Amino acid sequence: MKLKIKLIATIVIGLIIGVQTINAQDYSSTVNLSQKSLAIREVRSNAITASIGWNGLTGVGIIYNNYLAKQMGLEIGVGIAATGFKFGGRFRYLFSEKNFSPFVSAGFMYGLGLNDVEIDFENNQTGNKYSYTINSSPFAQIGGGIEYLSKNGFLITGVLGYAILLKDSNYEIITGVPTKDELSVMDKAFGSGIVIEFTIGYAFGGK
Repeated sequence: MKLKIKLIATIVIGLIIGVQTINAQDYSSTVNLSQKSLAIREVRSNAITASIGWNGLTGVGIIYNNYLAKQMGLEIGVGIAATGFKFGGRFRYLFSEKNFSPFVSAGFMYGLGLNDVEIDFENNQTGNKYSYTINSSPFAQIGGGIEYLSKNGFLITGVLGYAILLKDSNYEIITGVPTKDELSVMDKAFGSGIVIEFTIGYAFGGK
C-alpha cells in the first residue's frame, strides 16, 4: 500500500512540474484556419499510434485516439500481451492546449487469456517443474504522462501508472507445485503492477 501511495504521489508531483514547464513555454500551439485560431488537437482530432509497454493498454498493439475536446482524449486499442489477446479503453485529460502537455488517465483493459494452452516451466536452480495457463484478465488502469503533438501530426506519448487486477488471480496451476517465491514472480508478471507504456504515431484532422 505504501508503494502504491508513493507511486501515485510521484506521478502527481511530476505532472505539477510538467504543467509549470508548459506554462513557461512561449511558442504557440494554435493553427490559424480561415482566420479562426484553433488548438492543435482541434485541428488534428484523430490519431493512430503503435503501442508497446508493460501493463499498457494493449501490450504490443495499435491504439486509436479521438480528441473529444482540445484537452480531452479517448483511446481504444487492441494488441497482444502476456495475458493473451488484449483490448482496452482509456480516458485522458490534458493539462495544456500546447504541443507538449502532461496528462492524467484512467481506463479498463481485458486480456482474453490463453484458451487453456499450458505453459511448462522448469526452475533451472531448483529443478522444480510445473505447468500453468492464463485465464481472462480484467484490469483497471490509472496513470499519467506526457504527450507531444507536432503541427505536422507527429504524435508521441509516455505513460507511467498502475494496473489493478480486478480478480483474485488470473492464472491456474495445471501440474506441479510452484514454490512461494515462484508464485510471487507469477503474481508480479501477470497480476497488478506498474504501468510503463510508449506510443508513437500520426494525428490527422476530422471529428
